[in-house]
Amino acid sequence: MTKTKKTTTAVMIAVAALSVIGISWSMSAYASGGAMELDSAATVVQDSVLLTGFKTIGPKDYIHLYDTTPYMIMSGHVAAKIPCDSNAESALQILIGKAPDLKPAEMEYISELSNPGQSCLYHVDLASEHGEDVEGGIVTDVAVYNPTDRAIRMYSTDTVFVGINAIMPLGSDAESDHDSAEMDEMEEE
Repeated sequence: MTKTKKTTTAVMIAVAALSVIGISWSMSAYASGGAMELDSAATVVQDSVLLTGFKTIGPKDYIHLYDTTPYMIMSGHVAAKIPCDSNAESALQILIGKAPDLKPAEMEYISELSNPGQSCLYHVDLASEHGEDVEGGIVTDVAVYNPTDRAIRMYSTDTVFVGINAIMPLGSDAESDHDSAEMDEMEEE
């Protein structure tokens, strides 16, 4: 077997194994009856995107990773293993929101899986709130942003994973019902 055929076969086996692992993980999360509570109008999906290393993000530039428009993300997760300094701070930001109104996510640092000074792992759950004016707002988009004046290089083992579990149409009846209920409460006061 030639080297190219061996490499192609190895890649195909790795992709198949990761697919099986991802499906098993997703199925077990639902089978375990996790604490996820969804609006009745939400649609359960299993979708993900993985950005892997050896990327350079230019100054004040970004990589747009995910967009669910015309749906909003009701349940999802971002895990980012990205370059960090010796204080476990990363110059890169994960932006979330509804384009063009994206804001830095409040990422949680995972010390057990980090190597400060090289790469650190951070994560955040994604969930849209009904209505644009509430804290958190609507989430349809995820991006990796470099707010600095210098290029930042992601290395071979750096990754950003976006997993989406449930979505709901923007402007859905459930969103309208929720907004109407809030208006009724305000009128009663």
